[in-house]
Amino acid sequence: MKNLLKIALTMLAAVTIGTSCNKNELKPTYSTFVTVVEGSWDIPYYIVFDDGSTAVVENRKDWTPSFTEEWKELRYIIYYTETDLQEPGYDKVVNIVAYQPVAINKLVNVTDADFTGDNGLQKFTAKLDIGEAFFSPARNYLTLSVLIPYSDPGIKHTVKLVRHIGENSPYKDYYMHDDYLWLEAYHNNNDDSDSAQASTQISIKIDEAALGIGKLETFYKGFKIIYNSYNDNKVKTFTYDFKQQ
Repeated sequence: MKNLLKIALTMLAAVTIGTSCNKNELKPTYSTFVTVVEGSWDIPYYIVFDDGSTAVVENRKDWTPSFTEEWKELRYIIYYTETDLQEPGYDKVVNIVAYQPVAINKLVNVTDADFTGDNGLQKFTAKLDIGEAFFSPARNYLTLSVLIPYSDPGIKHTVKLVRHIGENSPYKDYYMHDDYLWLEAYHNNNDDSDSAQASTQISIKIDEAALGIGKLETFYKGFKIIYNSYNDNKVKTFTYDFKQQ
């Protein structure tokens, strides 16, 4: 399974699930990004791994993900053990040992008008850096490892990934005509300073029909993300190729 044990988080950073017995002690623990999808009354949720395989959670009564009206699927880093059980319609049955929620957002089209007003992108002037990216074709999630400068942990930082379809992108001189889907990353630090740095993950849902684009892996080589780099103090382009999956 791709991306196993590549996650820069420790078990101490995740919420550990306690169980009444220690049946997981002798089994290896794996970790990876997953999509948790709302299910039905008998199986309230199930897991879709980024390679498309699915799993039912045996100890699901110990963990209740918080779905909303907008989000019927959520992104998590999970630590899990595999069981010998079988559930019809699913590839495996697992036990969750610990979990870490990953922030989710939707990729949207923006134009010049989105850089005006009280909540406009013109306020997203803080810098950031992109370390790694993982794409899940199973649910069309692009997950980024992002490094952001900060000082006060109580101040909310917001990172947005957008597809600019207007004529006056701040980064228009950096675009090239190639076969990549070009995106722009913006960071709003709400006037926080930058005495420290923090690493976090964000997952972006890509709805091809809503964006008016073709199927990602058919029409594009991958993603190119333009952003203002904090560490290099210049505009950079991060490239992700589908062939590296």
